[in-house]
Amino acid sequence: MGQMEERGSPMRRHPLVAALLSALIPGAGQLYAGDPYRAAIVFSPAILVLTGVYSFTARGTIGMGELLVQPEFLTGLLAGNAAILVWRIAASVDAYLVTSNKDGRTLGGVITLLALIGLLAIPQVIGWVYGAQTISALNTVFVASSPQIEDPGPPSPAEPAYAASLGLVRHPVFVDLPDFDKTSPRNMVFREGLGDPDAIAALGDIYAPVSPIAPFVAFEERVSADRLTILLVGGDAGPGREGLRTDSMNVVTIDLDTGAVAMFGLPRNLKEVPLPRHLSRSFVSYEQRVRERDLTDADDDGYPDTWVDTNGDEIPDEPPFVSCRCFPDMLNKIYRETFDWTKTYPNEVDPGLAALRDIVSHLLDIEIDYYFMVEMAGFVRTIDTIGGVDVYVKDPYHVMVSSPEEGQPKAKINVEPGMNTLSGLEALAYTRWRIGSSDYNRMGRQRCVIKAAATQADALTIARTLPELLDHMKRYVTTDIPVNFLPDLVRIAGTLDYDDIATVGLVPPTYSAGRTPANFPIPNVSRMRWKVQDVIENGIVAQSKTGGSECDPPQE
Repeated sequence: MGQMEERGSPMRRHPLVAALLSALIPGAGQLYAGDPYRAAIVFSPAILVLTGVYSFTARGTIGMGELLVQPEFLTGLLAGNAAILVWRIAASVDAYLVTSNKDGRTLGGVITLLALIGLLAIPQVIGWVYGAQTISALNTVFVASSPQIEDPGPPSPAEPAYAASLGLVRHPVFVDLPDFDKTSPRNMVFREGLGDPDAIAALGDIYAPVSPIAPFVAFEERVSADRLTILLVGGDAGPGREGLRTDSMNVVTIDLDTGAVAMFGLPRNLKEVPLPRHLSRSFVSYEQRVRERDLTDADDDGYPDTWVDTNGDEIPDEPPFVSCRCFPDMLNKIYRETFDWTKTYPNEVDPGLAALRDIVSHLLDIEIDYYFMVEMAGFVRTIDTIGGVDVYVKDPYHVMVSSPEEGQPKAKINVEPGMNTLSGLEALAYTRWRIGSSDYNRMGRQRCVIKAAATQADALTIARTLPELLDHMKRYVTTDIPVNFLPDLVRIAGTLDYDDIATVGLVPPTYSAGRTPANFPIPNVSRMRWKVQDVIENGIVAQSKTGGSECDPPQE
């Protein structure tokens, strides 16, 4: 009997060694102390942990990605992380107590134990911060639901203030729309450093807080069953620029059955783009001002060239005004004219992008599900975060463009023809330079960089850099993609055929129907729509006359 008690009693071991062992593997310190039964009890939660890890990793890269973009799952991970930390601390303290007696415990030993517990907590506290930041970024960048709130009433008198500061006169047409839950505080009019200070100050009184969890909406209820289409926009906000223009506009559409992708680029200088019905009378006053501004007098007779003599008095007469029911100015100015239309688009994250989406959707006759805008600084930081982008450069570039943000260096590039790995600033210079080139060549370079980044940003890279990418998105991205759609997007990304990405520039002269008096291209709507449908139906073979990509190296 005495031998059994002696065998079952803890062996005399160093308490701190036991505490360290249980800190590394809960239960190991108890086993070291000679108490296997206690060790088994302390170790038992590890079975649940290992089972969870196995279940998680067994889902594969795409399955894990689907979970890691869900705030609910990440919240559960944070709770599990806290529970594991408590378990490890308890195991370490228990091992220390088992291997020491009350009289043998010293102040130095206790201090060392506390230091060990502090070291034990560091990696898990870092993991907790990492997870909390990811949850915050997901809920900030992407759209979540909000509780039903009362109608906030008419728009704040401060809304037009930013437009006035730009020297622009706005005449928005407010259309009757159904009641919606809320308007969004992520509209650019409320953006620090860019929007109207009065509107920013009034934000808390205008908007209710956003709920961090969006309700589940079935995938097929969000987008069509066979296709997902997103408007990708590049904003040019930066030092020395007034406001923001959408200088890069591409429509990306994905066949959900085949994984084929098509990207259509729109010139920023298109004028007289037709408007959808609900906006057809929204820019009449603006159209009158633009027409007057763009009048020319090439024959120098003192009358605009578009005026003709209609009554036989040999004096040119001003024609009656008939609205084109179009946006009269350059396409990249739609955003600046509509970004504060919170009455017309009360349920949108950003009214300006919603208006641009609707107009582009009407122009190309394709339903656009979501919009996604990134500012120049965000583009630079994203490219750097994923390790640069490999692009085939067709011509030598030794150029410099303005800095993407205040206090940062200018973007410059020095490359020769061939494959080049471009940093963020180099990619910005490459996609923005147009002196000695053209807007349309620049558009092609933009599409090629987007295509290369999408192709090269593998799932492992995205997972490794997700918190950093989300931090950039918090600062530089505006989108209406709902947070509960992200798992679907991850799954879709995993099915894409990166060898089947068609890129098409809908540029003059092929896709223009003429020129305005000020020599701006007017879109050939029917030809644009035909090309979009041709590429959607026939894939990359329809992207050019030869079927080759504008982004590929020349054939030997």
